[in-house]
Amino acid sequence: MTAATSILRGSTSPRRQKAAPEKQTPRLRLVEAPRIRSLWSFRSVMISLGILAGVFVTQLALSIAISQGAYEVSGLEQSQTELQRAESAALEELSAMSSAQNLAVEATKLGMVPTDSQAFLQVCSGSLATDTSSTGTSAPINTGLVTNEVTQPAAPATGADGVSPQSAAAPEVPSVTELRSPSTR
Repeated sequence: MTAATSILRGSTSPRRQKAAPEKQTPRLRLVEAPRIRSLWSFRSVMISLGILAGVFVTQLALSIAISQGAYEVSGLEQSQTELQRAESAALEELSAMSSAQNLAVEATKLGMVPTDSQAFLQVCSGSLATDTSSTGTSAPINTGLVTNEVTQPAAPATGADGVSPQSAAAPEVPSVTELRSPSTR
């Protein structure tokens, strides 16, 4: 009891009284054992397999795209090589057509003849002026005088042993041991 209640009851000296211990009932209850969940449930297995399949499909798609690009590059390189060969052949043909011998042959076909006289066209009067010091003689073009290695390459003559005289006359390349070292001072 407290001091206020003891005063009300008429006791003059406050005494402490021990409170009677209340009966506490144990609050124990039966607890179920925790469920042991498996580490891999069906749902997590399916998610993992889906992610794995996605990675494989992505890897396959990238490999196909890269190999397709490599095939395209190879095809483009092959067409570039063919175009370079065609360009080289066209340049050789152009060189042959613009050679002095070919121009002489084509000029003869058109009826042109060489001359040592010169003629000039005067634009203001529209008349033709000729050089009086020239003789005006003309001779047909002798295409044999103009050599053309492009249209008629000279075939190397070979001897009875199959070796051309030019290669037989050329000195052989000395070996490394036969080369003289440079002199230094």
